[in-house]
Amino acid sequence: MKTNLDKLFSGTLTKVQLMTHLVNIIDSLMELEKSSVDLENILLDKKHIFLDHFSNRLVFMCHPIKDNVFEKVSMSKFFKELIASTSYDENGDLQFFIKLHNYLAGTPTFQLQEFKEKLTEFSGGGGDKNEAVQVTNSNFYSPGPGFITRALALADEGTFVLEAFNEPDEYEEGTTALGINNGSLQKPFLLETETGAKILVTKEVFKIGRDPEQADYASNNKVIGRIHAELVTSDGEYFLIDKHSRNGSFLNGVKLSPNEKTKIKHEDRIKLANQEFIFKLF
Repeated sequence: MKTNLDKLFSGTLTKVQLMTHLVNIIDSLMELEKSSVDLENILLDKKHIFLDHFSNRLVFMCHPIKDNVFEKVSMSKFFKELIASTSYDENGDLQFFIKLHNYLAGTPTFQLQEFKEKLTEFSGGGGDKNEAVQVTNSNFYSPGPGFITRALALADEGTFVLEAFNEPDEYEEGTTALGINNGSLQKPFLLETETGAKILVTKEVFKIGRDPEQADYASNNKVIGRIHAELVTSDGEYFLIDKHSRNGSFLNGVKLSPNEKTKIKHEDRIKLANQEFIFKLF
């Protein structure tokens, strides 16, 4: 089931929830801007900004400059309407919410960086139940190097691609889904439960085994096969494949069939023979 920004802002939000959602939106838009995407072409409609459940990151729609059927909304108006429609927890810091409203209503020129700085300033305004909110970059994680495509900038048509995303087909031709550039974000990794060792998954086909000449991660465990298993990244998803190992590969306690591609997700437990790992995306 798809989650859009409309749903994300539904219900009554606390100060921390509101801050987190707003900073995530700002950071995502600023990353797109750094990648030479014209933010005037972004469809600023909370019903058409989606949360990718796999990467837990926001996905924006970029529509053509010519002949688009969507109403053009300024960045300032978008945030004003978003805040105006938000139900805020009245037991929280009301001064924060009032300052936020007044700033958006009164600022003549809207800048994303300035808005982010103001959020930090307003969050320190106090309140009986909420201390200042620490604003940091979003903890969104990368869906893997195979998911990244190069930016295309066809200015006349208004078409941009940063990360391919198989979202709605109902938009008019030329509308493109955009995500943030994830080149600087960390790669997924295996956490060895006994030692706490962190093993970065650095290839699309990452081989785990005992043979240091063939394996991308070479274990000293004698019951691990020469190439015991493979961790595969494909189209932004992750899979585990047992390579006909003698002592078996297990996912969350279930033994895998040899050479069968099994999807894995964040915090799944992987056991190769008697050596256990936790798969983590961040």
